[in-house]
Amino acid sequence: MPATVPIKVIIADDHELVRKGFVALLKQLEGIELVGEGSNGKDVIELLRSGRLADVVLLDVEMPQMNGIETAAMIRKNFLTVQTVMLTMLNDKSIVEEAIAAGARGFLFKNSPASEFEEAIRKVAAGGEYFSSEVAAVLLGRKNPELVPEALRQLSEREMEIIKLVAEGLSSNEIGEKLFISPRTVDTHRNNILQKLDLPNIASLVSFAYRNKIVK
Repeated sequence: MPATVPIKVIIADDHELVRKGFVALLKQLEGIELVGEGSNGKDVIELLRSGRLADVVLLDVEMPQMNGIETAAMIRKNFLTVQTVMLTMLNDKSIVEEAIAAGARGFLFKNSPASEFEEAIRKVAAGGEYFSSEVAAVLLGRKNPELVPEALRQLSEREMEIIKLVAEGLSSNEIGEKLFISPRTVDTHRNNILQKLDLPNIASLVSFAYRNKIVK
């Protein structure tokens, strides 16, 4: 049986003690390999350009020279196979939304449990998304999230199933396998759900699911 290929990770944080703490944590996780670290976004881009490609890059939001959001946008444009997860202590909805718009596939507060960091890395590396429950709590639907009962009545049973699985961080491929439908069909359902609920993105859908107890 062939050995499992480790998930390659780069981390960037301008606070050395914080970064070293994350480095120590990552080195303890089975199947996850730290391939680089830096103190700002420019360090990350240089590592990637030098050929030290990662599956997942963990980015502090606030860094000098090139911050996490700017770095995530550059990674999305130039390194299509690399996914980003944002780290912050700032409980600010606008920052979360900016990060998502820049291409971040995950968002965690730095004081999240170690288990959440591991789960976020694994889910994002597998093509999914991960937003901690604390992050989901600061995200609201942009139009009128209070009109929930009426909005929920628009959804089919299959759409409710998909919302639950999306909120659990599953990718389209994983949802398709569970529901015995194609990933393309899952994507179609996801887009229809966003339109019906008047939500701008998947992170807002996750927030919607938690706010309305579709998932707990």
